[in-house]
Amino acid sequence: MSDEQSTAPLPSKSVIDEVIELRRYFHRRPEISFSEHGTSTYLGERLRTLGLELQRCPTETGVVALLDTGKPGKTVMLRADIDALPIHEESGVDFESGADGRMHACGHDAHMGIMVGVARTLVDRIWDVSGRFLFVFQPAEEIVSGAKAMIAKGLLDDHHPDSVIGLHVTSFTEAGTVITRPGLMWAGSDAYEISFAGPGGHGGMMGRRGNVLSAQAFLVERLHTVVEGLEHDGVQCHTTVGNIYSDGAWNIVPRGVTVKGSLRTFTPALREEALGRLRDLLYEVDGEFEVRSNLELVHGTVPLMNEPNVTRTVLDVAESVIGDKASVLGRPLTVSDDFAEFLTRIPGCYFMLGVMPPGDTPPAHHSPGFRIDEGPLEVGVKVLAGSAARLAAE
Repeated sequence: MSDEQSTAPLPSKSVIDEVIELRRYFHRRPEISFSEHGTSTYLGERLRTLGLELQRCPTETGVVALLDTGKPGKTVMLRADIDALPIHEESGVDFESGADGRMHACGHDAHMGIMVGVARTLVDRIWDVSGRFLFVFQPAEEIVSGAKAMIAKGLLDDHHPDSVIGLHVTSFTEAGTVITRPGLMWAGSDAYEISFAGPGGHGGMMGRRGNVLSAQAFLVERLHTVVEGLEHDGVQCHTTVGNIYSDGAWNIVPRGVTVKGSLRTFTPALREEALGRLRDLLYEVDGEFEVRSNLELVHGTVPLMNEPNVTRTVLDVAESVIGDKASVLGRPLTVSDDFAEFLTRIPGCYFMLGVMPPGDTPPAHHSPGFRIDEGPLEVGVKVLAGSAARLAAE
């Protein structure tokens, strides 16, 4: 191990205990996108107690805090997302959500706990580090809107970070692993809302013409054609429907039905091709069923592109912590994260921290049964703190 590696700040046992305690605190108190008021207040209080200087947060929710060592060095931004999902929890943990219909079903509670642990680790070893560390607790990742909002309202104009790093826990990868990829790692996403309008009618008399429910079924059955053959690095683009609702009943064919879904693509050209195919499919549905459709792109984010040099630094630190359990992702994934918005403006790296719990079937992200192994959270603190310290000193 080099001298640089050997002096990397390492968290104490009490820090790790605090990380888990914080993760469970936030898990019990989930708040959805742009409603994270209690979460933001509590985070700000904990960070101020650690000695960090709270900065202007450009969004109504979220927290921005600065640790300035007073020594020359670069500014490293560390980002954690803070919002939960509108899901009723069925994970079975004894610290389950206390808010009916809301749940941290993607691990953002763990991200917050880890990041506070990183801040405390750097504070505890302040004499060993240099530069400035900007901690950004971002709202509304689940609707991929928080990063854009923070940027649009001046976050990066206020602070000009030299690099940015962050992580996402993953229940589908081996516990204690760190996986990342230089260049393209995750897809971009577009959330879409498709509405069909028709005349409505009696359930005993309505046929194919004007039947918006038959139209949406036709669309969903053929939705896969929108991305067929559209690949990058051997991975096909992806689209899926997450919700369908109408104002009908058992004997009423409604006048309207709405389909909500998402499209995941890897390049601007693939995105335009897929959206063009989707519009063509809707034109076909309109003609086939004599209905009127409307496509609205509600929100989205760009593909996630890691900068190679920062990614190499993160991997070097991870290897010094966990050896060969740090690795490079072979192919990009069709998941998305608006951390990608920061990466279009700042060189940086996002990595996956494996938290697969024991058992036969890993619990899926965004499902009521989502849960994690908390043991690897220590690895997340070590890799983020060590990477931030090295990047600030470069």
